[in-house]
Amino acid sequence: MLMRNVMQSRGMRGAIGAIVTGSLVGLAIPAKAGVLDDVFFRRTVDDANYAECARDLARSNVTAALAAEACANATRPEDLGVCVSRITRGQVSADDALSVCRRVRRPVAAANCVVDISQKAPPTAFGNVLEGCRQSLLPERFSKCVVDLSRELKLATDQSIANCIGAVDFAGDIPPTVLPGANTTSPVVSPINPPVSPGQTAPIQSPTPPTTTPKTAPGTVIPQRF
Repeated sequence: MLMRNVMQSRGMRGAIGAIVTGSLVGLAIPAKAGVLDDVFFRRTVDDANYAECARDLARSNVTAALAAEACANATRPEDLGVCVSRITRGQVSADDALSVCRRVRRPVAAANCVVDISQKAPPTAFGNVLEGCRQSLLPERFSKCVVDLSRELKLATDQSIANCIGAVDFAGDIPPTVLPGANTTSPVVSPINPPVSPGQTAPIQSPTPPTTTPKTAPGTVIPQRF
């Protein structure tokens, strides 16, 4: 009798209804798992915007065949398009801009580097500007080095580029990196006076001039600053 009263109570009936409803929903979820994954869990491909890359290259007068090949092989096609578009706003051809943008790890930063230096550089230095920004590991920092040295020291752009791209970064507590397999052992030098047997006179030899030791051993990698 007591159990019947409990089962007939309003609160118990509501709890049983909630349990049944939850069970039915749980059974229905696996059938919709693919839809939920598409809505909530699937990663977007907005960063692989091939359409923007193609449009930017076409506006920059890159041929359709070359633009298709470049955008298809780009890791970040949208960044490639932005790089070419920014560089070609100056006096740089589309082919030269594309040659730089597709061979750097940071296309947008390389474009900013070219634009910043080109604003202060004569047209005759554009070739070195493109090559310097392409070689630099930190293009925007490199462009600041070039612009600041040229302005403050009254240096030609080509000279500032040579100084900044040639800067090396030696930390006091980090030894230089040596490539595997490099021969860094010192050569064995024979003694000046060879051993003499008893009863023989040691020949007099002229003193050997000291050899100059190179500052860096073969295979040493010099870290680039910019």
